[in-house]
Amino acid sequence: MTVIQGLLLGIVQGLTEFLPVSSSGHLVVAQALMAIEPSMTVALGVHAGTALSVLVLYGREIWGIIAGFFRGIGRRDGSAKMAICLVLTSIPAAVVGFAASDSIEHAFSSPLFAGIGFLISGAVLWYADRISTRAASARPEADIDEARIGYKHAVAVGVAQACAVFPGVSRSGLTISSALALKFDRSFAASYSFIASLPVILGAVILWPLSNPGALSGIDLGVLALATGASFVAGLAAMVVLRRIVLQGRLRYFSYYLWTIGAITMLWQARGLLGL
Repeated sequence: MTVIQGLLLGIVQGLTEFLPVSSSGHLVVAQALMAIEPSMTVALGVHAGTALSVLVLYGREIWGIIAGFFRGIGRRDGSAKMAICLVLTSIPAAVVGFAASDSIEHAFSSPLFAGIGFLISGAVLWYADRISTRAASARPEADIDEARIGYKHAVAVGVAQACAVFPGVSRSGLTISSALALKFDRSFAASYSFIASLPVILGAVILWPLSNPGALSGIDLGVLALATGASFVAGLAAMVVLRRIVLQGRLRYFSYYLWTIGAITMLWQARGLLGL
């Protein structure tokens, strides 16, 4: 992987991690187009950059959640609920990631799989944004926010997040869509999705090298660090943009992009399979 390729992969990851278009799917397609051998280590390296962008943009909220957790243990006043909800949201993805690690690694080498995931993500975004817009029109007041979120809501968002461990299936798209379908306040749906990505991303970044001792062999760590930095900067910009889009109720417009890129990816792979 060259410096230019690393920068491009970092930018692709940063922009697409928080926009509801699947960063993993775009990484798979980008690596195939640049003739780079697919690598989970590279994918997780650039994911670390987007995790850092969440820590920077939502550091105060995250610290408040951590402090509230420990305060709630002692006082039992409900201040630990948000932290518990985030743990519950993270569990399904951790279980699926552990149980299907081989299948996930194989999927990351398949642009065809990513193309299918793009189509699925587009359908979910279109449907969820449509029903959430209808619900907001019928009852415009906010429903689920930080004070009203329950454990069942956290588990439901976690199940959606677990589906996004495969490339092409958008994590932010599915988590925000499921939150909106559950009648989350739009602003809270976006921030909860961003913060909920941290345990999943950081867990994978830490556990992957530990479970695969040779993961860093053959990787230019300087180029990987550059890619991580690029994903960090692009991730900050993408979060600001997506938060505004969610508030405006325009998520469904990403469906058209996902359907287009999904169809193009599948046709590209079909031509290769047919030897055309």
